Amino acid sequence: MGASGVSKSQAGRLCEKLDERVSAFRAQPLEENWPYLWLDATYLKSRVDQRIMSRATIIFVGTNLETGCRAVLGVETGASEAETF
Repeated sequence: MGASGVSKSQAGRLCEKLDERVSAFRAQPLEENWPYLWLDATYLKSRVDQRIMSRATIIFVGTNLETGCRAVLGVETGASEAETF
């Protein structure tokens, strides 16, 4: 993926910029009408309390009523894709 030779400080700076963009995406209001919503999950390895664990990443996709276009409306990570999550 072209990530070889990246130092810890470079990776940290990239993650900080990514965190800013993700926070802005998650904070944006849903001003349009999204009557159709799909949820899908995939499991990814992530670090939790100094351990690597398999965690569910849920992706929310909606279809706009006026245009018919689909868009990613949200992403969340949890312990599993159970209904309680």
